[in-house]
Amino acid sequence: MNTTSQNPTPSVAHFSFSGDFGGREKVAVGLCRSMRSMGLDCRLFMVVETRAGEQRNGNLMRSLGDIEAFAEIFRTSSRFSFPLLRSVANRLRELHISVVHCHCYKSLYYAELMRMFGLYRGVVVYTLHGLILPKGGMAAMIKSLQRMGLRLADGVIGCSREVLESSLPPRCRGLSTAIINAIELPEPDPSALLSGRDKAREELAARFGLDPSLPVVINVGRLCTQKNYPLYLEMIRRNISENGAALVNYLLVGNGELQANLEDAARRMGIRDNVVFTGFVSDMDAVYRGADLLVQTSIWEGTPMCLLEARSYALPVVAPAVGGNVDVVRSGDDGVLYPVNDLSALREGFHMYMDDSLIRSRHGRRAYERVQSDFGTGEWSRRHLEFYDEVIRDAQPFVEEAT
Repeated sequence: MNTTSQNPTPSVAHFSFSGDFGGREKVAVGLCRSMRSMGLDCRLFMVVETRAGEQRNGNLMRSLGDIEAFAEIFRTSSRFSFPLLRSVANRLRELHISVVHCHCYKSLYYAELMRMFGLYRGVVVYTLHGLILPKGGMAAMIKSLQRMGLRLADGVIGCSREVLESSLPPRCRGLSTAIINAIELPEPDPSALLSGRDKAREELAARFGLDPSLPVVINVGRLCTQKNYPLYLEMIRRNISENGAALVNYLLVGNGELQANLEDAARRMGIRDNVVFTGFVSDMDAVYRGADLLVQTSIWEGTPMCLLEARSYALPVVAPAVGGNVDVVRSGDDGVLYPVNDLSALREGFHMYMDDSLIRSRHGRRAYERVQSDFGTGEWSRRHLEFYDEVIRDAQPFVEEAT
């Protein structure tokens, strides 16, 4: 990264609003930790939306981990708060932040308003994590705000090429690039993960009441429409119907607004006793270590962190060919990609892994090695820093005071 006297190393604030924990929060925290490990002045600006409730706010704070050294935590119960806008802007100035990196449409909206009112003079970068909303007035307003923010932002990052190309409106003044998400490896070598799988499965079985002699299949994420969990339930129903019994432990890991509906659906399908709804899990390390396969059923994605996480634990994945999945998975070599909502193709990939533990192990090892070579956090951070440098040069009139 060029750090001449005209363009010093930037101080960065990763800025997001959240009421609960999800993929973008993992990205923001992961980037903060990685950039700080490289010696960069980097902060997390997190606005906790208290109207989500104490339980979901608690999930968020527990999952963020030990962030006291670099986090600025704000709280709001309003959809918009001018006092909050001033508080965030004041803290940005006090910390001499030159780059505000926004991770949601609300933080982008606030950042642009701060510049509009003269409260902040640095650059604004926005990461598109993927945003597809149902029809309706609120969705239309959110999309309009995001489009406006995208046109005003100095730089836009897509977490996948597909997300960037499908979401970036015309007449954007800033620079743009695609940077795929990354993950830290839990172990320096996949052998420890693979050799410890049986013991970890036993511990997971004891925790959730599973059969320790059967493989464990997980589907991980917020329980919302995007994740298309009815397809997962239908796969389970077909498997049990054809086999006459459950030969696999099926977990649905996460919480969300659709949990009660999904549990009712599983009951109507006659498989409620065969699916474990774990609810929110803060200790995902134990889940990934004890699982044998990640199945994903989403109708759209950015670059899902659960996909990278599973692969970093030497797990093969069966996932739809959407968003960043196609940038991460080499289908047939270290996982399986299938057409969106294609139950037959999903089950074919599932059975390939369930019928052959050697293929599971071989593809899991290759998945780990691909994360190690192509999706490490060091290169991820360096690419962001190089992009900040380009953006600052391109938008120099806006950042002279801040830098």
